[in-house]
Amino acid sequence: MEPARVSGTVSIEEQRAYIKIETLRGKNPTEIHSALSDVCGELRVDRSTVSRWSNRFRGGRVSIHDDPRPGRPKTSTDERNVKRVADALKQDRRATCEALSEVTGIPPASIYRILTNDLKKRKMSARWVPSIYRILTNDLKKRKMSARWVPYNLTG
Repeated sequence: MEPARVSGTVSIEEQRAYIKIETLRGKNPTEIHSALSDVCGELRVDRSTVSRWSNRFRGGRVSIHDDPRPGRPKTSTDERNVKRVADALKQDRRATCEALSEVTGIPPASIYRILTNDLKKRKMSARWVPSIYRILTNDLKKRKMSARWVPYNLTG
């Protein structure tokens, strides 16, 4: 009997939970990976990942969540600072990263990262605007391409 495919995606934590349960039931990583492949298809974790997590669970690990990573935690691009930058930007959409840095006390490089990555903004005509304005429609792309070729076609 063919296993039913689940519509949507199965998160990494859900796959780890399945690996944990099947490991405790005594299945080997190859069998677990095969079962995940049947259900998740291409969105499954790698065979080596199944083996690594299976070994961890056999060794007594309880949690399916990642351990805290070493190194300095992110501080300047947290949610509180993203809100502060968004509020400052509402006051003046023409503000530079340096000006926003003076207002918020966040380094200019972090301001730029927040604007481009978190708030999805880009500078256009001295204003920070949503990145969606940068996307060209197919019709505009065709017009742009045909306009580029006009001088070459006229010179013969």
